[in-house]
Amino acid sequence: MNNPDMAAIGTCELRLAKPGDARLLARMSRDYIEHGLHWRWRPEQLVRKIRATETIVLVAELDVGGVRFIGGFAVMDFELGGDMEKAQLTLLAVHPNIRRRHIGSQLLRWLHKSARVAGCEHIELQVRSDNLSARRFYQKFGYQEETLIPGYYDGKLPAYQMKLRLRGA
Repeated sequence: MNNPDMAAIGTCELRLAKPGDARLLARMSRDYIEHGLHWRWRPEQLVRKIRATETIVLVAELDVGGVRFIGGFAVMDFELGGDMEKAQLTLLAVHPNIRRRHIGSQLLRWLHKSARVAGCEHIELQVRSDNLSARRFYQKFGYQEETLIPGYYDGKLPAYQMKLRLRGA
């Protein structure tokens, strides 16, 4: 569904992604996250993430006028068993027509709970430095900008490394 009607949104259910979701998630990543950059997150890479035991790929499945569709998704990798157990929020995207409807917030809260249960000390992410709305979104959840990484995206766009401390928070 290319243009969901915001007024018609019914339920939103979070579920783990299935390999059959990978093509749509890859298009969402290309169009909503990677726009203007080399398309990195293709269906094959997302299928590998979906099947990986150390990764959660979570989708927000919405009901719009009786039709179910994926309106957002997130990918989080867990690095457990080392000196510092952490999670890396790799991707988070919500369809532009349904942003500011708490879909991204629901995805993020679910992932935060999973990271806490896994014993992670913190969650890291990188966000385009020019994406002020995303930076504010993450700051609202307690993420702090740690470092500006020049040329992070395709060697041309800088990114902010952001971190949410989970232990003691």
